[in-house]
Amino acid sequence: MKLLLSIFAILYLGNFSYCQKADVDKWITDIDFYHKTLEDSHIDLYHLISKEEFILEIQKIKEQLPQLNHFQVILALMKLTHKIGGGKGDGHTAIPLWPMKLHRYPITLFDFGDVLRVIKVKKEYDYLLGKKLIRIDGMPISEIYKKVSKLTPFTENRQSSMDKTCNSLIISEILFGLDIVKQKDKATFTFADDAGNYESIILEALTKEENEESEYKEIVFQYPNLTRPESYKTKKLWYTSLRDSLTVYVNFKGYPNEVEMNSFTEDLLENIKKHNLQNVIIDLRDNYGGNFFIGLILARRLNVADCIDWKSGVYVLTNRETYSAAMVNALQFRQLLNAKIVGEPTGANPNGYQDLGQFNLPNSNLIITYTKRLFRLQEVNTEGVQPDILIIPKWEKHEKGVDEVLEWVIKDIEEK
Repeated sequence: MKLLLSIFAILYLGNFSYCQKADVDKWITDIDFYHKTLEDSHIDLYHLISKEEFILEIQKIKEQLPQLNHFQVILALMKLTHKIGGGKGDGHTAIPLWPMKLHRYPITLFDFGDVLRVIKVKKEYDYLLGKKLIRIDGMPISEIYKKVSKLTPFTENRQSSMDKTCNSLIISEILFGLDIVKQKDKATFTFADDAGNYESIILEALTKEENEESEYKEIVFQYPNLTRPESYKTKKLWYTSLRDSLTVYVNFKGYPNEVEMNSFTEDLLENIKKHNLQNVIIDLRDNYGGNFFIGLILARRLNVADCIDWKSGVYVLTNRETYSAAMVNALQFRQLLNAKIVGEPTGANPNGYQDLGQFNLPNSNLIITYTKRLFRLQEVNTEGVQPDILIIPKWEKHEKGVDEVLEWVIKDIEEK
């Protein structure tokens, strides 16, 4: 019985602790631990924020503790942690909200540069698909975006900020904690279509379980020349040949272990040699990273295939969600495989702070991540790995289900 009560208490606090008053003494202990451990563990904690400013910010949070609830303390620490390098080359130093039982509004947003559009939505609101988000509880989305982007974890540059901010501003606890919305579980969202017609609707925030049980509608990209083999159980690493083309497409969205990658690349190389394939497309879009040394196994294996067109037949696809090790591999594939990078700049920077470590605060158990290494992978500093062929997502293509990056590559292969 005691065990059941303890489990219930944990679940209850996971859902509602964000609106409870902060325990000042416990949070002071946690904040001191946060400060000391970051100083001891981070490779260069004060590379962007001075030690004096950091200590002053720490003191401000401590002084505000009696007026803050539990989740507002977390938001204050997220803002401070973001100042260490968020959006400016140190995205690995952050406060992720992974283990928390958060509530999300049933829409997915995409930043097209000048407007946020709904690209996925709960089926009962499917009429919102493609519409522009204008306001939440009366506050302009530009103002909300600015507030949320100042604490969003895992941002290194504008690209990753665009991605992560869209993810964060549908979390009800964040909006409520920042006083953007008036209620913690529902808010009024105002949308507009391309004809300038406005519509406001009250949306309720859902738990992870509620979201998983709900049916969603989204725009699905059409791939007439590309079919994922049913033999592959994983969605994150597979390959297939493009129809009517001497081309192999490698879907590389996640990192396996070394044994699995060796097995995968052996099979891939055998297929390339058997069919005398000349072109290779490595799709690193939406790859959040892992161990880039595992990715190098792919480069090593491909390098022995003499049938590949090594002058102009290797392509790497990237976008704003190409992070960490995937960013490193994209750059390495350009260097080692003479690959042409096509798509958006990566969400991680080639020169900057990489390699994630983490620790937990003793009382709140809040996860803190930090940077352990400093990488210098190219001579010139750039925001993300800059593609050889820059393709910025356009709504006109997206709404028709056209993958314009893959479309460009296939056309380039056909015209060779």
